Amino acid sequence: MTSEEKEKDLQLIHYLKAVVENSEVSEFEDIGFCYWNISDNYALIKDGYALMCNHQTFYEHIKSENCRYLYWLVCDATQRLTLEKDGYSDFWWTLYREAFEQNLDSNNYFVEFNAHRAALYKNPILSHTHCNLESAKLNFEKFLQKVKHTPEYQFYKVIYLSLVSRFSSFDKIELKSLCDNLFDGLSHPKTTNGYLIGEWRSFVTPFDMHKQSVVGINSAINAFIYNGEIQTAKEIYKNACDIGLPKNHYIEIRLK
Repeated sequence: MTSEEKEKDLQLIHYLKAVVENSEVSEFEDIGFCYWNISDNYALIKDGYALMCNHQTFYEHIKSENCRYLYWLVCDATQRLTLEKDGYSDFWWTLYREAFEQNLDSNNYFVEFNAHRAALYKNPILSHTHCNLESAKLNFEKFLQKVKHTPEYQFYKVIYLSLVSRFSSFDKIELKSLCDNLFDGLSHPKTTNGYLIGEWRSFVTPFDMHKQSVVGINSAINAFIYNGEIQTAKEIYKNACDIGLPKNHYIEIRLK
């Protein structure tokens, strides 16, 4: 990150803090939007302590309203990894466990998916507690059972298998098959929901079919690359690009 980029993030943090402190917004979700973006910009500049302090205030704001919003706190992997980098792993995982335990019967499927996705992400640079990853894996599996009836199920399962592949055995045949099933979505039109990054509604509204396909296929390709299945990854990437998958520079470098 350049000094100019960091300064821009700091300016946004100061602006959003002023908005909240001066009561320029009063709606619960609008205030939450500010808190989430303050935390996210602290994550971008890798300030785990400041992120933790803001997230604690965000937590208190959520607890004043409704426990269904608890997943809002833990639906971003960058925020989680920044906290872990600076020694606040227990803080994040405590929030995640509370969100899960307080929302066992929730039907806000997409925000729950985002939280399990953030919990299951394994960064090779950071050390991770095995029991935390196993707990997230079990929670994601329970989630998959709950959402089998939804149109997004195949997408959720592809993401699950792709994430699990980084630290545990997984069904490569099933991942390949599910990935192939997502190809049809590449022909669907892109849509926009109009929500801003960090809005509650942006986390509870599922991706359209096109974005599900792009995100899911890219995740599967990276999983096969990570596990040394280069030929399979090349085959999927070529076939998907032929029918509309946008070129991915990161994947192309890894496939060379």
